[in-house]
Amino acid sequence: MTKVLVDRIETQQDGLRFGDPIGCHYHWTEPGEVDTYGDSVRRLATKVELAVDAFERTAGLSEEVFAGEAADTLRERAGRRHEESATVRDNLRGLGRAINAYSEVLRRHREGLQELRAYAASNGLEVRDNRIWPPVETIAGDASEKELNAWERDWKTYRACFDLKIELRDARRASTRDLVRALADYADVHPDKDKTKLVAANAHQVKFGDLRREAAEEAMEAVQAGDAADAARRTVDGLKRREQGALDDLEKMVLAEKSPEEIQAQSAKVQALHRELVEARVEARDADKVADREQAQANRAARDLEAAEQGRPRLVAEQTDWQPVTNLRDRLG
Repeated sequence: MTKVLVDRIETQQDGLRFGDPIGCHYHWTEPGEVDTYGDSVRRLATKVELAVDAFERTAGLSEEVFAGEAADTLRERAGRRHEESATVRDNLRGLGRAINAYSEVLRRHREGLQELRAYAASNGLEVRDNRIWPPVETIAGDASEKELNAWERDWKTYRACFDLKIELRDARRASTRDLVRALADYADVHPDKDKTKLVAANAHQVKFGDLRREAAEEAMEAVQAGDAADAARRTVDGLKRREQGALDDLEKMVLAEKSPEEIQAQSAKVQALHRELVEARVEARDADKVADREQAQANRAARDLEAAEQGRPRLVAEQTDWQPVTNLRDRLG
């Protein structure tokens, strides 16, 4: 769940009404600092571009240059990494552009407030404590025409200042929303549309953002465990092929009546491969168990999220530590 905080002054400006003092003081982060940070993000995207090119070249290695099971695995992984790094690069570029654009909005906002203050002062309005104060609300009925014209002129100037301040505020807020969207796209986290609905979990309340984050984390762990299990199985398959090849070579050497030393060396190689294969099979079984466990947890988290979104109650079983009763009186009550 994403939360955007605003300061007290910003909140007060929501209630700005015609006739109130108009704040014209710039109190946000200096545009230069924001612009520098945006430049650093874009430089980071340029560095990621090097990784994108490297993964792309690795994924495109031809069979003539590098062949075999290891080569295929390397090309496959490099292809996945290329897509991931390209996404990170694009997100960083977009984020950097959004930050730079926001710095320009802050710069225009600061200059606009300065111009607003100068305009009000040059037209006779009172500017005090970084605020433009409105003229008096009423004027005497027997005032002269000159006084009436001056009073009307002051109120028209104040109206122009008020409208300009609203435009400056709305433009900055629109850019702030664009920046928040860019941040959300980069982090792949978006504000919940339904911020009020809660899901009961015994006596607790679980928010949708927590459930989504939990489901995403469990799904990622399940994918990683599945990849590890696949790699372990590929290792077993490769060792089985190597062991079979070594056995075939040993049989050929025996039929060809090679020297005892050569046959002994080949036999030792077969035994070493067999031991390695046994260990790999154990590791593969363990990896399969871990993958099954992680997948079960991911499925459970996904079901919890689905039940929450459909408004069904979420049941949570709390484990209690069971202690054997050794006192017969306690046991019988």
